Parts: sequence; structure tokens; C-alpha cells
Amino acid sequence: MSDNLDDIFTDDIKIIAEELEQFYEDLEGKTILIAGGRGFLGTYFTNVLIKINEKLSDPLKIILLDNLITSKDKKKYLDSNIEFLEQDISEKFQINENVDYIIHTASIASPPTYRKFPIKTVDVNYQGTRNLLDIAKEKKVKSMIFLSSSEIYGNPEIFPTPESYLGKVSCIGPRACYDESKRLAETVSILYFQQYEIPIKIARPFNVYGPYLNLNDGRIIPDFMKSAIEDSEIIIHSDGTPTRSFCYVSDAINAFFRLLFSNDNGIICNVGNDEEVSVSDVGNVIEKIMEVPISIKMIKSDDPNYTKDNPQRRCPDLSLIKKTVGYTPKINLEEGLRRTYKWYRSNLI
Repeated sequence: MSDNLDDIFTDDIKIIAEELEQFYEDLEGKTILIAGGRGFLGTYFTNVLIKINEKLSDPLKIILLDNLITSKDKKKYLDSNIEFLEQDISEKFQINENVDYIIHTASIASPPTYRKFPIKTVDVNYQGTRNLLDIAKEKKVKSMIFLSSSEIYGNPEIFPTPESYLGKVSCIGPRACYDESKRLAETVSILYFQQYEIPIKIARPFNVYGPYLNLNDGRIIPDFMKSAIEDSEIIIHSDGTPTRSFCYVSDAINAFFRLLFSNDNGIICNVGNDEEVSVSDVGNVIEKIMEVPISIKMIKSDDPNYTKDNPQRRCPDLSLIKKTVGYTPKINLEEGLRRTYKWYRSNLI
């Protein structure tokens, strides 16, 4: 991989596209709908498909849906194979074209944002998912993937956490609007699979990060990166001992695509990296890769709900996704953070 600042995102896209070559034939002349197409993961999905289109004799069409409320990437794609529709998926809408595949990555996933708009968060996760399932039913799609969340496990008691774990989740806490609506979205997705044979696959991402994740997102890595770059300090609003398992975006996108193209309908898979690290360790790695002095401070948040219902540990059991699509994460935390830091440093958006 190149470390040239302008090439990091491009390298990611090229590598993902090349690793998916076995699926090119399935994409010839097809139409893919991406909900949340201008967000962090949607931007990766879209650009991988643009890259794949360079190799297809009959290019695929890409339909992007996004209401642009949380999107930072609002530039227009000058590509005749891309159609953009500014659309809130929680409201009823129609797609006139045929659709072969649906990628559902639309959600309000930023903690500060979903706490500010809790009801809209529920609407997008539940009603938005159901609207897309109705389109999948109407269009008789070949496959659909829904990106759920590791948050559906709440504060788990089993590590690494398997898909069979039912969760320990508050239904009324400050995170409930996101956690519980993702759980309900999974329920309705499986019901559509059982009732209507919708070829749905559900992925539960674990802390995916990388270029294009909004620096103001409010999650750990962009929070730490922003503070370190702008103020030469990292503020940890805990004692630093809670753990997470962070997955660099190129690994996650590869897994999502492979799941989409699989024949395992109705399956639910964890997607992530099972390298479990403490919050303090994340700060230490960022300090190491920046190669300039930064201070790391433990300061209690002024927000009483900041750490309420926050899981103390998070680590996925990846046995199922490895068995299903042959997935193995390749980018360790230090390499992923180094690439992310260099991209942020030149793209403070």
C-alpha cells in the first residue's frame, strides 16, 4: 500500500476492487442501489463499484440514495452510470428502474447525532429498512445486505461475542434509539426473509474506521484524531480500560461485498477485527504514529449520558464470517491508524 497522502483512499479502492474480481461477471449490466450512498461506508461502496466498472464490458448502474444530513462527501459524481436521489429512506419512495442488488448502509450512527435526533434515528433504522425490503420484494432482487451494528449486543458478557449471543441492551437508555432500532431492523429483515424469501444478509460491523469517517462523528478514533491533530492532546472520558476491536474500512468493505454476493440468505455475521485493545492503547498508538509530542488526559465528560450503557468490552467472534466467505482482516490497528491519520491530516473535512 502507498503512503502518499493523495493515494491512501485510491489504494484502498483499487485493492478492494481487485480482490473482488471473481464477482465481476455477476455485475455485468446490473443495477445496484446503495442507501446512505454519500456517507462513510457508502462512499467506499460507490468508489469500489466505479473501479470495477472500468473492467466490465457492460457497465453496472449505481443508484445512490442519501438525504445528505450527515454526509460530508457531497461532491457530484461525473459518471453517467451513477444516479443520485436525495431521499430520506424513512419516508415512502419509489424506484422506477430495475434493481438487482441493494446495499443498505443508511443510518444515523454518530452518537452525538442520534442522541440529538433519537426519533429520526428510530425511523431510519426501522421504517427505512422496511421501505428498502419492500423495494427488494417488488424488484425481486438477487441479493440485499443490511449493515446492522455490534451495538445490538449492548454491554455483552461473552467474549469474543458470537452472533448467537442475545444481547444485554437497555431499551430506554441514551443509546437505546440506535441500539434497539437496529435490533428491530434485524427482526423485520429476517421476517421478510421468512415470509417473502427476500435474499437478505445482515452484517454486524464492529467499530469500522478509516478515510471519510467524519472527524466530528463523535466515535473514538475520529474524536482522538481530531483532538490530537488540532490541539496536540487526546481526551479520554473514562479510565481508559474499556476495550474495543477496530476494523479498518478496506477489510470491512471486502467482507460486506463477499457477503452480498454469497448464497447464504438469512445469515447474520459479525464483521470486524478481533484485535481487542483498550481505549488508552488507541491513544498511545496515535501518539506513536504522529511522531510529535501529544498529551493524553483522563477527563470526566460534562455529559452525564456520555458513558451510560457504554459497553466495557467489545470483541467479535469472527468464526462465521471466516467460514462463510473466507474473510480474514489484513490491516492491524497501527497500520490502519497510520493511514487514517495521514488522510485526515490532508483532508480535514
